Amino acid sequence: MSDVDVPVLVVGGGGCGLAASIFLSDVGVRHLLVERRETTSGLPRAHYLNQRTMEMFRQHGIADDVYRISTPLANMSEVVWRTSLAGEGELDARDLYRMDSFGGRGTAGPYAADSPGPSTNLPQHRLEPLLLRHAEQRAPGQLLFHHALEEFTQDENGVTAHITNRSTGQTRTVRARYLIGADGGRSIGGALGVPMDGAGGGFTVISVHFSADLSRWWPGDSVMMTHFVSPDGGPFSTSVIVAAGPSWGLACEEWVLHFRLPPGAQGDLDPAAISATVRDHLKLPDLDLRIHRVSEYRPEAVVARAFRVGRVFLAGDAAHRQPPATGLGLNSAIQDAHNLAWKLGAVLGGQADEALLDSYEAERLPVAQQNVNWSMACLRNHAALYASLGKLPGQPPELTRASFRQLLSDTPMGQTRRAVVREVFGTQRTEYQAHDIEIGYAYPAGALVPDGTPAPPRDPMGRTYHPVTRPGHRLPHAWLAHGDTRVSTHDLVGSGGGFVLITGPLGEGWTVAAKQAADTHRVALTVVPIGNKCDAAGYWDADGTWAAVRQIDDDGAILVRPDNHVAWRSSTASGSPVEELAAVFHEILGRPAPADDRTNLTAERAEW
Repeated sequence: MSDVDVPVLVVGGGGCGLAASIFLSDVGVRHLLVERRETTSGLPRAHYLNQRTMEMFRQHGIADDVYRISTPLANMSEVVWRTSLAGEGELDARDLYRMDSFGGRGTAGPYAADSPGPSTNLPQHRLEPLLLRHAEQRAPGQLLFHHALEEFTQDENGVTAHITNRSTGQTRTVRARYLIGADGGRSIGGALGVPMDGAGGGFTVISVHFSADLSRWWPGDSVMMTHFVSPDGGPFSTSVIVAAGPSWGLACEEWVLHFRLPPGAQGDLDPAAISATVRDHLKLPDLDLRIHRVSEYRPEAVVARAFRVGRVFLAGDAAHRQPPATGLGLNSAIQDAHNLAWKLGAVLGGQADEALLDSYEAERLPVAQQNVNWSMACLRNHAALYASLGKLPGQPPELTRASFRQLLSDTPMGQTRRAVVREVFGTQRTEYQAHDIEIGYAYPAGALVPDGTPAPPRDPMGRTYHPVTRPGHRLPHAWLAHGDTRVSTHDLVGSGGGFVLITGPLGEGWTVAAKQAADTHRVALTVVPIGNKCDAAGYWDADGTWAAVRQIDDDGAILVRPDNHVAWRSSTASGSPVEELAAVFHEILGRPAPADDRTNLTAERAEW
């Protein structure tokens, strides 16, 4: 007999597990979270929160608290490459390239137009306590830190787990219908025998979290991170330093310096040695600094072969791990949790068949593969940047310095080489202007009804996003007027796991069909007509943005899932809206539809 019985057991209290807890609470799923650490992470490693993640935080009432303590966009709108931070030598403290980034400066237009949530920057050691507070408010007493999963088994009805309180040594048994493995790949994936496909571990990154006043030398109030490419050689000749708050811009007090060690090299992690290395690397020999934490890890680019095994789901780093380039790791993890939570809510609430849960892997695994591959491509491209500067592997330091002198010289060849550098460094927009990669991903198959229309073009550089209402895609953002307020189309879908049917101004025929579908399937379904003229009681397209992206006629309809992805659409009115919506919900919720419903849906698709 179990000591605790819960619908869902979440193993892991990092960003992914805490987000899963919040999302599960909001869709009404009782759960227990266990985390082997005593508290949240002290490592500031993950930090960038992209627009898609901030949209999810906005939906669940977290975004304002994040923005309150995170980096203002004005202080994270540039990435810089330099020879060093300071120094008096001829090649010291020289700018090599500057790139607008993350929706700031020259990238502001499309980022602001395409999402209600700006991207932001908040290191993991500051984000996780915030998520923990929100999770505990929603599920008091259900988040157990310093508790370790010892082992688990599963059967056709659920999962039995043995959990040890690491403070007391007491072990108890937890029985759950489902288990979410968000443990960073420490145990659950291995216990399930799920292979991780990919590569990685070829080099080591040493991360130094420290406090210091760098305001005299930091390359600008708008700069969030600075890459160093030293012409001097040595094991730490390339690195990156990232602002870590709690103040931002030139007022920033904390920093994280990441060194990349080549294969076979050893780093001295002694605090005194690390302090000396930081001063030497920044070329600030008298810098007053305080080391908080030194850590090391070996970046990987791996994806689990399966995200679901029976009643156990893998999410976050347990399902995929990628290098930090493009900042897709934590963002992908939170998006995993968001995708899975509403589906568990629908199944446990009796609205959906368990087959709906199969769509988690069908949807998220291809996105994880794309993100891992993208991160690796961006990481590898740094080698091309270094080569354009004249920094080549194995090259004697004197040749590297001579190449940098020529590059930075006021000569015709210097001008030519700087022009080449601008061309080559511009390709790194795949990392720092990856707008389409961040919000343009879509699900070709899963909990949706494809309509046979072609996918929009994808920018091979990952920058240009094309908003569409095609099933499987994220609902396009557009500002709507509602009385005296302005709301995003994303705000139409609440946090409680309900669907929304968006109709045009002539879509009255869908209202009755929606009510019947909601009653039949016991789902929360809200009908939202969007008009093209002022209506004090409803929503209207005040500036024409929605009309430009909706891709349906005035009598059409778009069904939006609880995670703000489009599930189905009809470009025009239906001759049998009741039967059509019934068949749509049968398919989305994993339930076999009656034969006549399937026939009607097939006929409608043929007409599309």
